[in-house]
Amino acid sequence: MRKILPSAVVAVAAAALLALPAGTAQAQSAACGSAVDLINAAIDQYPNGIDNDGQKSLAAQLLAIDANAHDKAAIAAFATALIDDNVTDLSDAIDSFNASCS
Repeated sequence: MRKILPSAVVAVAAAALLALPAGTAQAQSAACGSAVDLINAAIDQYPNGIDNDGQKSLAAQLLAIDANAHDKAAIAAFATALIDDNVTDLSDAIDSFNASCS
């Protein structure tokens, strides 16, 4: 099943960073940064939507990221949604990922 992965993942994360007060800021973890980089690369590689092989490859790469328990859960939930045939809309997965990783 082909799923469209909008560039909203990074756009939402960037918007959240712009909306933060100039005082204290919390840096994105290295694991989340790696996940965002992989997702962006997949978006660039598949501008019309990631095909099944691309979804499986991206999910495997995301699951291989070394992360703490909180980040690992957020990344794994997104990766699992990518390859779950019952998930046709990634909006909830994207929102959860952004909430955890931004």
